[in-house]
Amino acid sequence: MSFFDRKKKDNDGNYSDLNNSSYQNPQPDQNNFDPSQSQFNDPMSSGTQFNQNDFNNGNGTNYYFDQQQPQPQPQPMQQNQDVDNWEYTEQNLQDTLDQSADLKSQLRSQLLADRSYCNHILRTVGSDQVDQRKQASDRIEEINTSLKDWFGTSDMANEVYMDPNSEYFVFVDDLPANPDSATSSMWQQITMTLADRGLLANAISVTYNDRSDVTWMNYQNAGFVDGNAYLLNMYNELQGRNLNVPVTPAEIPFDPNYRVQHMSDKVDKILDAKDNLVMEVSRDDNHQLQIIRHYKDNQVLSRDIFDVNGVISATQFYDHKNANKVVRENFYRQNGTLVLIKSYTGDEPYIQLFSEGNVLISTFDSDEDLIVWWLKNQALKQSNATVFVSIGSEFYQKLLSLRDSGVEVIPIVMKQSENADAISNLLEGTDKVSAVLAGTDQVNTYLNKNAKSKLDITTLKEIDTPIYKQ
Repeated sequence: MSFFDRKKKDNDGNYSDLNNSSYQNPQPDQNNFDPSQSQFNDPMSSGTQFNQNDFNNGNGTNYYFDQQQPQPQPQPMQQNQDVDNWEYTEQNLQDTLDQSADLKSQLRSQLLADRSYCNHILRTVGSDQVDQRKQASDRIEEINTSLKDWFGTSDMANEVYMDPNSEYFVFVDDLPANPDSATSSMWQQITMTLADRGLLANAISVTYNDRSDVTWMNYQNAGFVDGNAYLLNMYNELQGRNLNVPVTPAEIPFDPNYRVQHMSDKVDKILDAKDNLVMEVSRDDNHQLQIIRHYKDNQVLSRDIFDVNGVISATQFYDHKNANKVVRENFYRQNGTLVLIKSYTGDEPYIQLFSEGNVLISTFDSDEDLIVWWLKNQALKQSNATVFVSIGSEFYQKLLSLRDSGVEVIPIVMKQSENADAISNLLEGTDKVSAVLAGTDQVNTYLNKNAKSKLDITTLKEIDTPIYKQ
């Protein structure tokens, strides 16, 4: 059989299978099943298949044709011409409320300032000024009524009113040459507080200290106090040390029979012809006369004290049986006249004050009595004055009596943890004090919360703490 015959025979055999049922109904390939479509894929179909609905959305819109047409634009809502613009009314209402709040704040400040001023009048007007005191009291009642009407209460703390026409003084017992941090801070805080109000914090000291003026200048140079503020020291004033009059330094009394025994650069002994000690002379670093001690039978009789001008300022006399006990002190003016005697024996008045002509002016039973007399009759006589004094001062209670003479006295409370008895009296109203300077906001809060009577309280300004770079 030829090749062609065999080929034909093979082909005939293949075509004969077309009658097989598998060819009549071809089965899909199981490998072409698409689970996501739940159908078999046709391997012969490779193009994108379209459905008639693919040209329409759910609303029947034809994307191809309909999107070529212009779309309608939304129209703005028409305003109701019969109604005014409510946004304008709302803004007007808000402006009115803001203005009302500002006015209430202004009213509150004005009422409190007026009440503070009335309290100031009550503190400075003498008890004999009945009409003026009544007017101030009635005014306070009116102010309290307005506070209750507008704010629901009159229990609001006032600042301390500070009269620009007054002179302000800080009273201290002494002026230490080297103040500790608490003292220097107090001076700075008071100075800054008054400076904010255009006022000066001057000073009053009452301890004998002939170098107090030098110390005050050092305070000014250190910035503790204002450079224009001044100091009144009671002894300097009584002795005329601040009168700037020419003075003649004292000379050492010397007898022809005396001789000098040099002990050191600052100390010499004066001996008589029999080598008995008569005097011991001490000088300061500037070789200026400072102290002369007088002796008899090698026992000290008295001690002369010379001031910074080299002028005798005071003499202390000692008990002849006890060289350590001072029985009397004489104080002199710059011209040498006697101004004051202090006696410690009980045989004569404690303090005697003399005129320049050595005429007795007055006697006093205590230093406090002398201080109050000096403040009333000399230091503050010609001024409308306010005195700030630490509530811990030993003279605080006595100074409160100055209020009867029209001097305003305001205690300073730097810490509520100190001076418990005095602060208790303040809170209870025992001393009838109505104004206080507080060292901190915490002190202010404590006093305001615990006081049984209303207090005007001003907190002293804080000192800025310097920041040091590493």
